[in-house]
Amino acid sequence: MEKSLFKPFITLIFLMSLTMYALTSSVGVKLNQIPGVSMDFPNQVGDWVGNDLKFCHNPDTCAKGYKDAAYYVRDLVFPDICPNGGDRLYNCSRAEKEQLPADTEFVKSAFTNAAGMRLHTSIVLSGSARDSIHRPQRCLKGQGNTLESEYSLEVPIAGRDPLDVRVIKTSRVFQTEEGEVPYYGFYAYWFVGQTRETSSHYVRMFWLAWDRVINSEANRWAYIAVSGKREAEGTDFEEHILSFVQQVYPEVLTDAFRSRVYAQQ
Repeated sequence: MEKSLFKPFITLIFLMSLTMYALTSSVGVKLNQIPGVSMDFPNQVGDWVGNDLKFCHNPDTCAKGYKDAAYYVRDLVFPDICPNGGDRLYNCSRAEKEQLPADTEFVKSAFTNAAGMRLHTSIVLSGSARDSIHRPQRCLKGQGNTLESEYSLEVPIAGRDPLDVRVIKTSRVFQTEEGEVPYYGFYAYWFVGQTRETSSHYVRMFWLAWDRVINSEANRWAYIAVSGKREAEGTDFEEHILSFVQQVYPEVLTDAFRSRVYAQQ
């Protein structure tokens, strides 16, 4: 009886030890450069029209105090040149560029539907370092958000099982000339590896460790995020998540990953 009670704990300790060893050891581990995502958002999905975002990093003109100037590509004469100072534009903010490994890749866009609802979307793809991407909660808190709650949301997708997406309800207060203005937002995300997907950071870390130990391979994981504004109460915003993710999901996967997940059904 005592042996059976301790068995789950022994298994857990073994898995934790495996994960820690794998994440701290890179001996003989080869980086698999092939991701499961396509680093490009479509111009339109259903009734959602997209507009890619670019950022200026010049601290003297646009990025003072790390408050980057963001530009919509369709509004620019030259898609990679800042209209204010002629500097190069990047796919990420100045803080992201400086804090994350150089081989981390980004793509960001904003999608608007006919009703005027706007969603900000992003894909962050890891490079060779395991800390290229991390739990989104860390960044959200660092940006001054309060994380009110989080939960899993199943997104029905034709041709496959529902996609599990993690949703975080956020809030913060902006200081304006008129006084304090509350803002209520949401942040939905999931992770995609070369052959696997999950909405759990811990599951992703396990598979990252598993591939390092068993296959001597480090896969490039990405996380796909969708964020926007919500009312202080209610869940009407979930309809926007469902509508958008259902339509954008197959568009942001590589052909190989798309064939794999749909063939499993």
